[in-house]
Amino acid sequence: MPIVLISSSPHGSGGELAQNLAKKTGWPLYSRDQVVEKAHETGIKLSRLETSIIKSPVISENLAREKNLYLALVTKTICETAKNGNLVYYGRAGHLLSPGISGLLRVGLGSALEMRIEHAMKQLNLPQEKARDYLEKLDEDIKKWIHYVHREDSQNPLVYDLFLNLQHMSIENATAILYETALLQDFKFTVESQQKMDDKCLAANAKIHLADHIETSGMDLSVRAVNGVVTVTYMPRQEASADHISRALEELSGCRETICTMAETNILWIQESFDPKGKNFDQVTQLAKRWGAAVELLRLDSEGKDRSQIPVMIENQGGSLSLKTDTGGVEDDDADTGYDDKGLARTVEKLVALGRSAGGFPISGAGREVIDAVKDNNNYSLIVLGNLFLSKGNETSTRLTRELGLDLREKLKVPVIASGELHSRFLFGKTQAFKLLGFILTTVLIYWLVFTFQKPILNVLGGDLHSKFKWAASIGVALFVPVVAYVYSTVTGLVLKIIDID
Repeated sequence: MPIVLISSSPHGSGGELAQNLAKKTGWPLYSRDQVVEKAHETGIKLSRLETSIIKSPVISENLAREKNLYLALVTKTICETAKNGNLVYYGRAGHLLSPGISGLLRVGLGSALEMRIEHAMKQLNLPQEKARDYLEKLDEDIKKWIHYVHREDSQNPLVYDLFLNLQHMSIENATAILYETALLQDFKFTVESQQKMDDKCLAANAKIHLADHIETSGMDLSVRAVNGVVTVTYMPRQEASADHISRALEELSGCRETICTMAETNILWIQESFDPKGKNFDQVTQLAKRWGAAVELLRLDSEGKDRSQIPVMIENQGGSLSLKTDTGGVEDDDADTGYDDKGLARTVEKLVALGRSAGGFPISGAGREVIDAVKDNNNYSLIVLGNLFLSKGNETSTRLTRELGLDLREKLKVPVIASGELHSRFLFGKTQAFKLLGFILTTVLIYWLVFTFQKPILNVLGGDLHSKFKWAASIGVALFVPVVAYVYSTVTGLVLKIIDID
């Protein structure tokens, strides 16, 4: 089931290439123009959103909500159009749609500016210079759109699986290359890919349902779906409307269960395995309670060993749901799937019991896959990195974890911390108590010395000694003030930590 997502600059040859591929294969063709038309039909004010992104660096909450609803509509359209077959999609940033799903062929298309100018002149009846100015301005506007909507640099080559330069290649040859590439084993849908596609479609449908429901349309909600379970987090100020969330999703097709969690924000916790009885769990949940946050779990399989063993929900005859594992066609006599989720399900259940769950899900891969999996739902105040890349050895594991943290901090603009630093940075324990006592005694000693030896100090600062050794006062103040500031700020910081103020 090849799904080809083509991205090309306006007035290039992307539309022609997509049409040729659809004609050659018989695969359905869908374009951004059709999605835009559907968005207007559903009341999404896309033109206002585009204008605001281009003209203003600050986007209001209502427009941010409009953006999320538009992305949900695009996701729903692609997922449902490709649900039972293939798909060719063409748009200005088609390759950035449905991030985190393997098996999609993401294609970029390069067309010479002069050729685009000729197309614009014919299609818009513009003189050459005006056509050039128009395209340059349009490219700049699209760059801003991609940066805001998809959180990506439009020039980043890593987001493409294939890039075709049509300056020295015909459309027919480009179509042939694209067709042969789409049939490669690398771009065939796996059971895992299909499950992720279904989850994205379910989450998108949930967002649209909530936006259509009069009681939930104005709420700031974070939505994620995993294996038919929809997790929704809402703000404390919206507690009065919380009951309407479940009612809005009662008739949502494919939704087995709805979990609603009240939270100011989310904490993303990434590990290879989870233990609801472990030290890290206690520390993360303690911090979540202090911040009024929900905890979202991401189990990272950096080796990809569990890819073929991830269970998916299937519907049996009679409508019941059960777990099935992708076994590559080999069926075991034992009904047990044999899948070890490394404590993910148990930890999610414990978080649900504590009222702190924002859901949890597994992925295979590394930095790029993690970013793609979470950037559409980025409402995090902190990312916690736990045990990762354990099979690589201690030094390599530390380096890869640090690099992942840097990538996440750069792309998501969120603070990232290792789980081992969590207690010392945000929580108060015995170590912090001894540290507080030591710095209090140091502060008391400093002030006692200052008030006890006031005359000598004043003599150095402005008396006879100052007139003889002016340099001594400058050096003394330069050394003394930072020391006092550090000691005092440490005391106040630890005291604030005791009373849960960070």
